[in-house]
Amino acid sequence: MGHTWSEYVAPETTPLRDKPSQFEPHFGFTTERREKKMIASLAEMESAKVPLDARDFCTHMLLNLRGCIREHFPFNHHCHHEREEYYECQYHDYLDRMKDYEREKRLLQRRHQLRQGGAPNAEEGTISA
Repeated sequence: MGHTWSEYVAPETTPLRDKPSQFEPHFGFTTERREKKMIASLAEMESAKVPLDARDFCTHMLLNLRGCIREHFPFNHHCHHEREEYYECQYHDYLDRMKDYEREKRLLQRRHQLRQGGAPNAEEGTISA
């Protein structure tokens, strides 16, 4: 089922795309999750003219790849290692985002089921505003 369809059919159990998580980041884990950090600074990204859609947790590898391409031009095949590192980082970032989405969806379904059952701990783990 597509995300837009899920928002229409079951809005109470579908995570919203533009909103942050409604649950504590460590809820459901026995140990704390490590926080993702941006390695490339905003000034570095602006000076390298990185487009807004490419500014993510893998930007530092994109900058390395661009530097290698600039250094070895026109023999870009010398930058195969940097390119593979960048693609692997993009892949792992995608997996992390999908796992976070799936976690949020399951926690919303759990909360919905607990609310329907009248459980007193239905709001457990949510971020109180």
